[in-house]
Amino acid sequence: MLIRIALILLSLSSMYGLGLRIEKKELGSWAKFVPILIFAFFWNFVILPVFVFFAGKFLGVSELTFTAIFLCAASPGGASGGLFVLRAKGNPALGGILIALLNGANTVLTPLIFSIYQGDSGFNFDLFLKLFLIGTFLQGLPLLLGFLSKYFFPKIFDPIAPWVERFSTFCLVLSILLLIFQYGEYALSLGWLVWIAACVAVCFSLLPGIFLLNSTQEVKASLSMVSAIRSLSLALLLAELHIKQSETLLTILMYGTVMYLLSAIAAEFWNGKKKIQI
Repeated sequence: MLIRIALILLSLSSMYGLGLRIEKKELGSWAKFVPILIFAFFWNFVILPVFVFFAGKFLGVSELTFTAIFLCAASPGGASGGLFVLRAKGNPALGGILIALLNGANTVLTPLIFSIYQGDSGFNFDLFLKLFLIGTFLQGLPLLLGFLSKYFFPKIFDPIAPWVERFSTFCLVLSILLLIFQYGEYALSLGWLVWIAACVAVCFSLLPGIFLLNSTQEVKASLSMVSAIRSLSLALLLAELHIKQSETLLTILMYGTVMYLLSAIAAEFWNGKKKIQI
């Protein structure tokens, strides 16, 4: 229960903090981001799941643990990506748009991809509605409230923004520590091959920014950070509904620990490059 509360607070605070950092002029120029949004869409829903599928088969990961890693790879749009975008000195407007796009699309595409992976067919409307409501209340509304606070009351909320980011950082650290404390011993029992597969998946998800050769540093950082942070809540929900195996759920939590740690390192890398440019 405590880990769920920490992840919910992380989602709410990171999206609200991201909204507080969006400038009106940046949001008004969303049209220039269209090619990046299209690239991000295909990277997260096609390239990354396909790569992870073949990587898992090549490494010979067990079926239940491989299913968990694949679920994470097919579940983009994690709200805590907003915190990493800010930490990496990315573009808040682009980060918010990317998270909103991926989170909106994953309500349909992630269950569809997972159904194809499992060999099933059909569209589950009840599942779609549940995921849509989760995404709306934990990601969409906090982002919108943050932007409206910034837009209408900048003098009040600008000084608050750094404190919101600090709270998000605290929630992130707490989430990682809880994951390690509650599941660390069991996660190690999964075997090092599973950890290697998770590291490979996370590292590959961090790569899209390097392909944007003509883009600014903050755009590259935004795309990489948002693509790296997966929607663990969505992956856990699908696993609980359709797999119902503790090994799969545990692997998703282990993936989250690896994801947060490697993404934090990558954020410092992008942050450092930004400082050098300045």
